Amino acid sequence: MNKLEIHEALMNYKWMINVLVTKRQEMTGASQAMVSKYGIEATLPSDSSPSDPVYNEMLRIERYDKNTKNLQRKVSFIQRHSAGIIDIKDQIILDELLNGKTLRRISREHHLSVAAVKRRKDHIIEEMHLNAASEQCVQT
Repeated sequence: MNKLEIHEALMNYKWMINVLVTKRQEMTGASQAMVSKYGIEATLPSDSSPSDPVYNEMLRIERYDKNTKNLQRKVSFIQRHSAGIIDIKDQIILDELLNGKTLRRISREHHLSVAAVKRRKDHIIEEMHLNAASEQCVQT
């Protein structure tokens, strides 16, 4: 991931986690109710989409996979490379960002200027980018 992608993943981490949790609950929960027809209506052809429950379930699972693979990749990247942040102040700011707090709120709660929090956030992104680059060098 490049620095811009890391920045976006870092700032949207809380949202991405919430989406993944919601999708996981949907996948493990009950599917949509499939309404059956009775009597003569059951023998008549339907103008709507296929009513095959297995087909509908497969479409739903494919949509789930398509929408969540990219989010899972980004979340995994942030989780993997957040361990490389060793400065305690950077760790605290990283945790606050991952909890979904804004730079302004972090600065207010920790008695820092917004510019100082932004510099630390940029340093965190730089460290993650360097960790990822060094990880790729080791793999090749």
